[in-house]
Amino acid sequence: MTEPAPPVRVLAVCTHNRTRSVMMAALLESMLADRLGPGQVEVGSSGFGPEGIAAISDAVVAMSRRGLDVSAHRSRSTTAALVDGADVIVTAERDHVVKIAALSRPAFARAMTLPELLERAADVPPTADRGGVRAWAESLTAGRTAGTYLRAPIPEVADPTGASASVFEAAVVEIERQCNEAAALVARLARNQ
Repeated sequence: MTEPAPPVRVLAVCTHNRTRSVMMAALLESMLADRLGPGQVEVGSSGFGPEGIAAISDAVVAMSRRGLDVSAHRSRSTTAALVDGADVIVTAERDHVVKIAALSRPAFARAMTLPELLERAADVPPTADRGGVRAWAESLTAGRTAGTYLRAPIPEVADPTGASASVFEAAVVEIERQCNEAAALVARLARNQ
């Protein structure tokens, strides 16, 4: 009898771990669990602000409308242990990737903004020969250096915190679309591991 594959580990990161990363993590966890089954994915979130603070109410409401409960969420700090344990790290902004690189040089190879991951994946589709989710994520950034990264145009996830209800919802719809695309990519590869 073969051992079950370890779960795919995804980390979502934003500035304060109260809005974007909370929603990205909730959406990715739900979408990946639907595709891969229970126990096949571990999705967490973190940020660079104070710990123990609840998600903003707009994020809680937006996720509730999608059948996801983030009301118990409390912010936590991004650490080297968190990023080192993740197979793929999706962030909201370029600055988050830079801060992750400062925490762990190896994690830099698996950290991308969510829309950046989708752009890079268009050129490096997930296939069984990529060696698993972690190796695929690293292949997306092959050859990337800190210098080239800092000079390149990097797409980011807009921060809807404090925006009107319609602007906030439009941002959530875009995050949801991007998470759905990312979940499809990760799940396709995870099923082939």
